[in-house]
Amino acid sequence: MKNNLNYLKNNLNLCGYTLLRVTNNKILIFKSFYKYTKCIYISCIDDYVEVKIDKVFDTEIYPEYIERLMITKKCFYNISDSLRYIQKSIFV
Repeated sequence: MKNNLNYLKNNLNLCGYTLLRVTNNKILIFKSFYKYTKCIYISCIDDYVEVKIDKVFDTEIYPEYIERLMITKKCFYNISDSLRYIQKSIFV
């Protein structure tokens, strides 16, 4: 499990995103834009990797809009598949 997170950490091209290790089995990757912050939550649970992607909106700029938009949640049993998915999510 810890090796999976180290593999992801060492092989991701962050492109201006910030990576934080939250706990032993969780990583947060985020980047702030003008209207929102894009967050990618990565959890290694037993034998799979769970990836969640959120957009958190700035309610000061848009007080009438939703505060958080969960875009997707996926589980991967192959670490290289999760790496490709996360990398693609960073570039989009």
